Amino acid sequence: MDILIPSDAQIRQVFEINVTFTNTSQLCKGLPKVLDKASPTYDRTILNFSSSSNIQLGYGLQSWKYFYKYDKQLRKQLTFQKHIKDAAKQEIYKILRKRNITSRKDITLVGVHIRRGDKVGNNDGFNIANPDYLNRAVNYYVTKYKSVLFIVISDGMEWSKHNMPTDVPIEYVSLGKPELDMATVVHCDHTIMTIGTFGWWIGYLTNGEVVYLKDAARKGSRFERILNHEDHFYSHWRGL
Repeated sequence: MDILIPSDAQIRQVFEINVTFTNTSQLCKGLPKVLDKASPTYDRTILNFSSSSNIQLGYGLQSWKYFYKYDKQLRKQLTFQKHIKDAAKQEIYKILRKRNITSRKDITLVGVHIRRGDKVGNNDGFNIANPDYLNRAVNYYVTKYKSVLFIVISDGMEWSKHNMPTDVPIEYVSLGKPELDMATVVHCDHTIMTIGTFGWWIGYLTNGEVVYLKDAARKGSRFERILNHEDHFYSHWRGL
């Protein structure tokens, strides 16, 4: 089976993916589409196709169950481009130097992604992070680890600065491009995610502990109807 990705896909500019990139607009025209029914839920029916068939596969695939058998191969593919990786490492180095931390072994870094943006006031039923959740998530890590530094990225930075706990060491990072911010927190040890695909993949790629918002969906909402916690969140991730 060969995997084809559009040559203009942003993922090509971010990760060292070893697949064929091609102009798929004509190549895939008319091919049957195999789509997951609800992104935060595992849809086993989309796997019912022959490896010799030509299909378009998509879109969200927001369940670990789709690829847990191929975890090692996927992580290898999702390696950041060198210039992105170098920029992230340099940012972390600057933060540690600013705080007079001479050894990476002396500190536990927790990456925090706070999703705001289009989720604020949404009608689909997303519960965005509130100060109470952020306090509980931060407290989990400072209770468990001796020396913790939180590195925050967000599309609502002003809100984040006013609502993150003030009694713990925090650095706010905004490097101008989503992939640079993402790579910076992926180079941390552990993750606090709020809601959304971006934060989910940060947690996955960091490969440490992940704390997530347990009550991610409002009662009776569309999002509650399509969200399956067991499919969407790994069992070893911690919902608070």
